[in-house]
Amino acid sequence: MWPFILVRPEHRGDIALIEHELVHYREQAWIMPVWVLLYLVSRRFRLAAEVRAYTRQIEMGGVTREQAAHALLSYRLGIMFEKAMLALA
Repeated sequence: MWPFILVRPEHRGDIALIEHELVHYREQAWIMPVWVLLYLVSRRFRLAAEVRAYTRQIEMGGVTREQAAHALLSYRLGIMFEKAMLALA
């Protein structure tokens, strides 16, 4: 939640994860209340936000596309693995 980036102590050295969270941080900075509301109520918005963040994490070498697709399934987005892979392509 903006203006904080909360990361568990054991992951503080994970630069790719920090970059993932920075994507969310930058998005929230200008419309935080609206962003949070949309993130909580809209699966489509949440999927788009997570795809942007995981794409950055993939670019940083923190996770593979397959790992990111599996992680997307844990967000209760109502999608299957194949759709998650396509979203990250």
